[in-house]
Amino acid sequence: MDNSKLDSLRQNLDNIDEQIISLLAERQMNVDAIGSVKLNTQSPTRDYQREKQVIDNITKYAENKNVDPEIAKQIFTLIIKTSLEKQENQKINTSGYGTKKSALVIGGNGKMGQWFSRFLSNQGFNVDISDINAANATEIIDYKTSKLHYEYIIVAAPIAASVEILQDLALLKPKGIVLDVGSIKSPLKLPLMQLADSGTKVVSIHPMFGPGIKLLSNKHVIFINLGDSESVKKVKELFKPTMVEQIDMQLEDHDRLIAYILGLSHVINIAFMSVLAESGEAAETLARLSSTTFDAQLSISQNVVEENPHLYFEIQKLNNYSKSTLNALSDAVQRIITVIDNDQEQAFVNIMHKAQEYSLNKHPLESS
Repeated sequence: MDNSKLDSLRQNLDNIDEQIISLLAERQMNVDAIGSVKLNTQSPTRDYQREKQVIDNITKYAENKNVDPEIAKQIFTLIIKTSLEKQENQKINTSGYGTKKSALVIGGNGKMGQWFSRFLSNQGFNVDISDINAANATEIIDYKTSKLHYEYIIVAAPIAASVEILQDLALLKPKGIVLDVGSIKSPLKLPLMQLADSGTKVVSIHPMFGPGIKLLSNKHVIFINLGDSESVKKVKELFKPTMVEQIDMQLEDHDRLIAYILGLSHVINIAFMSVLAESGEAAETLARLSSTTFDAQLSISQNVVEENPHLYFEIQKLNNYSKSTLNALSDAVQRIITVIDNDQEQAFVNIMHKAQEYSLNKHPLESS
């Protein structure tokens, strides 16, 4: 094939790509219009039945056109996700819940603090930031000297720092709702109780997602009632425009469950990457020889080790239940090693069967 023919075919591809983008833009305009109708009719943002219908139709179209249906499914799953992001943001931005209301985010220059600042600002809140790490000191509020006339005060600082902040707020007694968003509650239990005892409205929540999240569908926020149901109701209103799932939980249950949900999963992935890093094997070589399981595990582990190591240390160290969970992990690994060393195939099979039975059961932890 001569170069002129190749250039002509490539030009055809460029033209087709341009048409695809134009059609995507047209589709997005229709998505925006649908979002407006949903807002006017107070319809839910997400319609799983409609999504299934779209994917089923696309799969059939792909098969009829001799296009790999799995590729078409992956493409349109991403398109639907992007559309949902726009509709959810549209709903948040037009909620007006924060109109003529103010909020203070303590730790507002941290990643999660920045997320809450954007989230509240998009709802119309006038948001101020208090943070010891100030890029521009003129824009930072000192919560210790402020009059704290805010409807909401969000404590989004590191866990250890949050203890001191909550103790300070118990003395300052702000009129609004103090909202703790810590990943671990064990070290916060006493200052939270002291804050409630001072007469301050206080609610503890745990957003089960990171600051990079764009779509809250299939994500969870844990709400812990510290004796003020009315304040819990008001905090839940903040998330009403989103598709996030709201989970009520007792303070005493939180860290025990989180030791598995965060603590165990974090350690497994950190250990996995540590073994690879210390193996002496080149990452490129392992990538070329990878399997489906390895690729999936590597992807998750890479995301974990790229997070804030100081926060992840706090999640392990400050959870009173972490030691028992880590010991259980160590015992499980040692059992498998012993079974293999002693050539106990049936014992190995029994371990996997027990794990399979748990995997097949709809366990309460599964949804988190």
